[in-house]
Amino acid sequence: MEDYVCCRELAQQLDEHFLKGDGEKFFEVWESLVGKPEESLADPNYDLFLLVDFKLQVYFTVFQTSINNAEKKARKKFSNFLQEKGSVYSKFNELAPYFAIPYIENQNHFLLNEILKDEWVQHLKTQWKDFLEKRITHIHGDDKIRLEQQNRKYFNLKAKFTKLKDDHKSLLDLATRLVAALEESIRGDTKCSLETFENYNQQIMIYSHSLLKTNISEGEQKSSLEVGFQWEARSLRTSTSVETIGSKNSL
Repeated sequence: MEDYVCCRELAQQLDEHFLKGDGEKFFEVWESLVGKPEESLADPNYDLFLLVDFKLQVYFTVFQTSINNAEKKARKKFSNFLQEKGSVYSKFNELAPYFAIPYIENQNHFLLNEILKDEWVQHLKTQWKDFLEKRITHIHGDDKIRLEQQNRKYFNLKAKFTKLKDDHKSLLDLATRLVAALEESIRGDTKCSLETFENYNQQIMIYSHSLLKTNISEGEQKSSLEVGFQWEARSLRTSTSVETIGSKNSL
């Protein structure tokens, strides 16, 4: 389950890299999560993988061609990509127009403008997110179910702790007011009727009953500690993974 949690947390970084047009960092994280197309022939979503992967290559290439001094490098990189792997993607007719990108020199060409439109970009974003979800579920399906169960248990325990804290605070406040009333009555400063003390007693009984009803069992206490430790471990694993990817990018 640790791998599934780490995948989910790393996946959150992809949005930032995608919007910034940082293809190197995006694909570093992307491949660490989903692998490479040639490694995924057994995946039932293999064709979707190819389509999404190719369009991501197109998007980052066109994004880079819109930046000064990066145009030639981006075209060359995409041209090499097509020479090495283009045959794998050529079976998809919808991708055929994009094979011409390395030869388009006009920056105002309708195809390049189309790729940079919000509608095209958002559609691609939806596609790669949908595929990523399917891919992670395909690899870590059982872990996902266990994590959802654990999360439900965590939030249930959290709600119990919050109610216990609130009831305890209210009970202490009531006890403080009762003691003050008793002291004032003993000193003769004020006179408290029997009804007043009965009212205090009823309120104390209500809060006491609520505390007993919300009582957390020994098993739940142990479970809450385990959940807490696991959340801390997840944060540590995620930060370690981020540092690893960052160190690779800096090489």
